[in-house]
Amino acid sequence: MDDITTTIANYATGFDIDSLAPETLATIIDHIVDGMGCAIAGYAEQPAAIARSMAAETAGAEVGASVFGAAAFSAPDHAAFANAVMMRCLDFNDTFNALTGGHPSDMIAGILTAAEISRADGRKFIGGVHVAYEVFGALAAVIPLRNLGIDQGVFLAIATAAGMGHTMGLDQATTANAISLGVTTTVPLRASRAGALSAWKGCATPHSVMNAVFVTRLAMRGMEAPPNPFSGEQGLFERLGAPFEMGHLGATVDSRSVIERTAIKFLPVEWCAQAPVELFLELRKRIDWRDIEAIDVFGYEFLYNEIGGGRNDGPEKWDPKTRETADHSLAYILAVTLVDGEISLESFDLERVEDPALRPLMQKISVSVDPATLELESPRQPVRFEICLKNGDIIEEACEYPFGHPMNPAGSAMVSEKFMALAERTVDADAAVDLLSILRELADASDLGQLTNAMRKLPVH
Repeated sequence: MDDITTTIANYATGFDIDSLAPETLATIIDHIVDGMGCAIAGYAEQPAAIARSMAAETAGAEVGASVFGAAAFSAPDHAAFANAVMMRCLDFNDTFNALTGGHPSDMIAGILTAAEISRADGRKFIGGVHVAYEVFGALAAVIPLRNLGIDQGVFLAIATAAGMGHTMGLDQATTANAISLGVTTTVPLRASRAGALSAWKGCATPHSVMNAVFVTRLAMRGMEAPPNPFSGEQGLFERLGAPFEMGHLGATVDSRSVIERTAIKFLPVEWCAQAPVELFLELRKRIDWRDIEAIDVFGYEFLYNEIGGGRNDGPEKWDPKTRETADHSLAYILAVTLVDGEISLESFDLERVEDPALRPLMQKISVSVDPATLELESPRQPVRFEICLKNGDIIEEACEYPFGHPMNPAGSAMVSEKFMALAERTVDADAAVDLLSILRELADASDLGQLTNAMRKLPVH
């Protein structure tokens, strides 16, 4: 295998969870708790129901895995897809900011499936999650996929395969074949996240996770993979336009691992809007939105491109027709925050999204790139606002690190509080408490049966 494949496979199979500091272990569990809370809350969403119905068609598979909320076991790849869709579809799970950003907790569903079918213990599951985050973060740090029109899913597939290799105790050669198959079969287009967004936005990366489960199981059966998926003729290096190194894989930055540099959301909006919404919730206490003449937003390039109309998708962002477009529209997010005085999952119900009463305020909002941000490196993400009132007064405000950002961390207690709020959308309070207890004790679990059994029983009410 080529050097990149070998480096990742060696890291995955050689990683020792005992090398982690207690605080890192606690952070991994926080992100698992957060992801599972998002999955429980996402149970009733239409994409989740579709994914579960597909998984149900594979019920009775010889090797089966749990689907959250389904009594029967399903084929592992379909189970991982359904669970990952539930985790992802509300766009409320964690966020890693780098040249290629993304939501690495999408991978937790795949690693959980691997742990279940291999009868791994809690520490092997946690170790696999850590490996997957490290691989994803190392890749995301060196290649700006979004600028190439390629979606983050290719890195998630590679990282999920690596995490599965660790959790399942696969040897180096098998893990390398799984990684190679993950690369060569998963190069999705970023069209999933441009223009008018569809329900597939919350399914695209789960599909990559599903594919990682599928190809890893092929590798376990002896499937040979291309030996040079990165550096070979027409490999990923050619597609990306440049080679890259992975010598930094597993290394900390400012003494923090990838998962410790990954943000947890506490507002149900696209990451770039977290800090602006926090600010505007406070501003609403001082100003009446009816007195606003104009709001000029000056942000960093990714904010402009992702939620500010910078991908030639201004018409879609200023007149959203779907939940997915609205939660990626800064104009909608700021307008609904100012008018309602809050932002919640219900803020993105289709009736609210299409409310014509919000459009006049949205049209007063402009978004552009602040040139001062172009030279800043991650994790710097400042945003400035100039708010002109009808009486001529101008209010100038700025924000940067929202609650849950690695520079403004939340802590385990707040993660548990978020879990309970999300879980109680689907299950009763006692069941939510029991699930949280199981998750918090994962490091001591001899297997994942208690967790998967509890998750199959969703919903309770």
